[in-house]
Formats: sequence, structure tokens, C-alpha cells
Amino acid sequence: MWNSQTSQGYEAQKCRYRVASYLRGNGLDIGCGNEKVCSEATGIDIAGTAADIKLDLSADNALSIFADGVFDYVFSSHCLEDFKCTKEILAEWWRVIKPGGNLILYGPDPDYYPRVGTAGANTNHQCDLYWQDVWAIIKKFGNAKLMHGSRHNESNEYSWQLIVRKRVGLLRRILPACMTEPLKASNGFVAFPRKKVTKKECLVIRYGALGDAVWATSVLRQLKSEGYYIVYNCTPYSAEVLRECPWIDEFMLQERDVVPNPELGPYWEEIGKGFERVVNLCESVEKTLLVRQGTAEYHLSHKKRNELCNVNYMDRTMDAAGYPDMKGQLPELHFTDMEESLARIIRGMNEDKFMIIWSLSGSSLHKAYPWTHIVAGTIHQKHPDIVIFTVGDEMCKILESWNHHNTLNKSGVWTIRQSMLMTKYADLVVGPETGVLNAASCYDTPKIVFLSHSSPENLTKYWKNCTALSAPVNCQPCHRLIYDGECLVSKAQVKTVDGNIIPLNVRHDGAKCMEALKPERIIEAIEKYYRRWKNVRQK
Repeated sequence: MWNSQTSQGYEAQKCRYRVASYLRGNGLDIGCGNEKVCSEATGIDIAGTAADIKLDLSADNALSIFADGVFDYVFSSHCLEDFKCTKEILAEWWRVIKPGGNLILYGPDPDYYPRVGTAGANTNHQCDLYWQDVWAIIKKFGNAKLMHGSRHNESNEYSWQLIVRKRVGLLRRILPACMTEPLKASNGFVAFPRKKVTKKECLVIRYGALGDAVWATSVLRQLKSEGYYIVYNCTPYSAEVLRECPWIDEFMLQERDVVPNPELGPYWEEIGKGFERVVNLCESVEKTLLVRQGTAEYHLSHKKRNELCNVNYMDRTMDAAGYPDMKGQLPELHFTDMEESLARIIRGMNEDKFMIIWSLSGSSLHKAYPWTHIVAGTIHQKHPDIVIFTVGDEMCKILESWNHHNTLNKSGVWTIRQSMLMTKYADLVVGPETGVLNAASCYDTPKIVFLSHSSPENLTKYWKNCTALSAPVNCQPCHRLIYDGECLVSKAQVKTVDGNIIPLNVRHDGAKCMEALKPERIIEAIEKYYRRWKNVRQK
């Protein structure tokens, strides 16, 4: 409700939680004033401390510094009413949005806010607009889809909210649906207040890394068996892992840090309204079983940390979801027929080879093994029928430091889904504690995992056909999340194994728990599975 105290600027704060899932990608905040709707957006205003670009928005073609279709979204709060030429302003804002992008508007409602020229009205306002008036203009652009319209007179609000999507148009007719609409239902966009679909709905919240998304699948499976319609709130990054999950009815995606960490509590409370059940898995493992730098638990003795944190991650995830007695669960992953067919083709091209999927690195510094080139070189020298596929993100390319015709470098080439699916078809999966190794836990595929901050109890307790290796260092398992160089040492030197291996001329750094894990142990473990495969083929 409007009064002189509630009308003190910072209007974007009032709607941010409701539109957070639309603030994805490259965004523009028009008329941002002293606070942008999110830190990653480009702020534009004629003044204001938050403006990245100072610009007179009333000028003709005010956004001419931008080409057509460059932004994933344009957001504007309490700004449109400051211009007389509403149609022309909207056309300019609409122009810079990509096909498939969104225009997100928040403005004073004439029924809740003093109209132009009346007592208390903002003297900068040039016109009074309902959201329906704005939609009527945008609709005539011919490529607009109304996503959401609502009015808000609760608490300190006196405004309307409008979200319009720029239709993909011809692209939608040319490309397959899987490329233009990669996620279920609303493509991960959810505006609040949300329209309910059923009378039994559950919101599951889980941000985090790829392995965290894999662990969540057992919770989703159980909730679906109880008849819930499931809305899954996560980042686009982790949603890729679960995009074909049959237990998720609707995704609600948001970029990392769109809602600042101190505000997450009120944000979750706001978006949880209207759901019959809310399952929040955030920090169900992080913070409790993997302690962060800067916390009191981080500085506990190794023995005390182990007593506190030596609990299985899957069991803790089920416990956090309200299922403390459901222990020993294994995750599941799901893929399309096309994805499975491609994986079978890759497997078929190497049907006479012992195929190893080697995950090079994960989300933390201690999840990279500095002796990979030594192990690979030795294996190739001894066993010409072993083929190694190295996988990881784009950054992992720097770890692909050797050349051999039986090593195929796929870091940054295969998607995370391809890498995860290939663990089903491989003869062996090798690597540190990464999302790819967690994906392999879904299958009977043999695996060798290099433990760093986790113990076998934490990670591999229920995994099938698994060899868990840990280094003889007194800090392992540390049960810590470490993102700086605290645990790194600088002793590993790259050496030539044979003529096929090209050595690096730089020093490799490795965490203590990785560097002390000698190549001989990994070679021995690989050869154990290789001999088993060889014996089966020779029968």
C-alpha cells in the first residue's frame, strides 16, 4: 500500500524474488537508479550510483548503442511512466531483446498510486498505465507472448508486474523442439505469484555442483512416488544434468547469485508460498559434511572434523528431505533416445578396445590429479588395446597435456550430459571426486575414484564395482571445501614416459591428497579391471 514512507525508491527490491528465474543471461536494467535488480545486469540511467552507462533514456533511439537482439532480458522498474511516448519507448526496449528473451516490467498501478497531477504523485511521471495498457501496445508488435501479469497492493507495494516473451518465430519452425525449448514446461521461467497446477505440489530447492544434482535424484524419485507435482529450483548449470528426469514436472531456473546469499532465507520463504511441501536441499552436504573456510568447524582438529562429517552424502540428502530411514539409495540419470544412440555409436567404434572415461577435474582445486599423463603414458605403452577419453569442461583442456593416438581429448567438446552418459557404456571410469564419477555411481560400470576431501563412507559406500583410492597423508579426508591454494604443493614435475608422450615444460601443482597418490597405485588398479575384461573376451 502506498504512502510517503513506502515510496522511497528501490522498487526493484519489491519484485526481485518474484522474477528471479527470468534474470538469466545477458540482461539490461533500464532506469536502475541506485540499485540494479541483480549485480550481473547492465544498468542504464541518466543518473544513479548503480548505472554502468549514463544515458538519457528519453532521447530518440536511446538504446542505439546496442544492436538488435543482444539481451536475454530487459528489466525496468518504475521508469516507463516517466515518458510520454510509451509506444516508441517500448519498441526501442523490445528491439534489443533476443528472440526467446523477456521484457520484465514493474510499474505504479493507477489504482494504488497517486495519479499524475494529484497530491503525492511523482512529478516525473508523464502518464498513468495499467499492465494491460502496456501489454496492448507490445501485443501489436506481432511477436509477443504474455507470460505473466499481476497487481500488488500488499505490504509496501502499489504496483503491477508484467512479463512478455519475444517469440522465437521462424527459428521455432526450423529447429527441433529440443533445441528451442530445452527444458520442460516453462523453460525454467517461473514468475510469482505462480498459478498452481495441482493440489499436491512440492518445491525442491537445490543449487550446487553437478554431483549435488545427481544426489538429488533419489529424493525426486521418492517424492514422485508419493504423488507430488515437482517444481525443481536450481541453476541452469545443474539443470543440464536433470533435464530429462521424469520426476521433475517443472524447472525453476536462476543464475548463481541473482539473489545474494544473505537474502536467500526470505527468498525461499517467498517462493515456497502456495506449495504443499518445500524440500530445501541447499547445503545439505556443503557446510554440514564439507565445511567451508572461515567457519569454526573448518579449524577443528582432523579427528573432530571426521567425527562430525563422516556421514554418507546420499544418506544425508535423503535425511534432509525428510526420509532419514531411507539409507543406501543410489541415484538415477535419464537420457533421450538420441543421446543413447550416439553413445552406442561411440562405443561401437571402440568395441575392440578397453574404453576408459577419465574425468580430469572437478569444482575445487584438489579435484585434479597431477600425474594423469604419467599413468596414461604407461598404460598406452603396455596395453595398445586401451583407449582413454579425457572429459571435463573447457578449462580442463590445459590438463590434456600428452599426445597419443589412443587418447581422445573431449574436454570442452563433449557436453556434461555426454560425459555422464558415456560412463554407462565405458569399461572403466577414472578420476577424482567429480560430477562424472557421481554419474558413474548410477551404473555397474567399474570405477576408480581418487578421494580428496571425502572418505569412502562419505562417497563410495554404496557404489558398485568401485575402487576408492586415498593418499597416505594425514589431512585426508579433510572434509573441507577449499577454493584457494592452501593445500597445494609444488613438487610434481612432468616427465616423458616414452616417445609418444609430449612432456610439459611447466611445473604442475597438485593438492597434497592428489600429489601423494602415486601413479603406480592407479596403474595397478586400472590393470586389475583391464585383466578382468581381457579374460572375459578370451573365453
